[in-house]
Amino acid sequence: MRLSEVQKRFKDTMLDHPKVLDDPPTDFAALFESGDIPLPVRLKVYRNNIVGSLTDVMINSHPLLEKLVGRDFLEMMSRHFVLENPPTQGCLSFYGATFDSFIENYELAKAMPYLPDIARLEIAMNEAYHAPDDEPLTAKNLAAAPPENLKLELRKSIRLISSKYPLSDIRDFCMEDDPAKTMNIDTGGVKLMIYRPALDSVIVKLDEAEYAMLEALGHETALEEALEQTLEKHESFDFQGFLQRHVALETFSAPQANI
Repeated sequence: MRLSEVQKRFKDTMLDHPKVLDDPPTDFAALFESGDIPLPVRLKVYRNNIVGSLTDVMINSHPLLEKLVGRDFLEMMSRHFVLENPPTQGCLSFYGATFDSFIENYELAKAMPYLPDIARLEIAMNEAYHAPDDEPLTAKNLAAAPPENLKLELRKSIRLISSKYPLSDIRDFCMEDDPAKTMNIDTGGVKLMIYRPALDSVIVKLDEAEYAMLEALGHETALEEALEQTLEKHESFDFQGFLQRHVALETFSAPQANI
């Protein structure tokens, strides 16, 4: 059996139903040397270490969820996620990118319908933090670009989130160490831009029109078409103000050599 096949078989067995380890298949058991400790016991130790380590990765990646639901609940939810969604690559920096979708269908979390959006926020912040470096568009770049060839491409770290819950307020609530403080989650939704202009991920609140414009540009829509789409829904959209604000925020990538 090839090494890659052995590794896959081991991974699948470790993340299978725990009862499988009580009586491992003969061909799988033959891969291991006999020892003083019975094979099922040894395999359960491996399994606990693997599932426990991946669960810790999930918990460490979601401090807001931990604050909202407590460590025990998040650990239970994360373990279920790990068993249903094992890693597909060696690097764990982006592991858990579908945790928000998992939470939507997790029965015990349905009483807290804002949790999937909080997970999306944390996933977006993690993705922004690990995004490739790129150079921002500057006012000098913009002035030098011919208007007919102007392109506005979003930075590689940009993530956009629309939620009916006040995510940034919930985040602020979680970050404060005040057990007496309460929060109302029914104060209205938000549209957010998450990105990494420097060393850390940053959250920026957006209005409806600028969110629509950035969303269109994120789909690689031509600038003129993106502007037309935005004006159709938001007639008072101030494109000049939008451009000034987002050049200052360093939202856009520097132009390529062909501009």
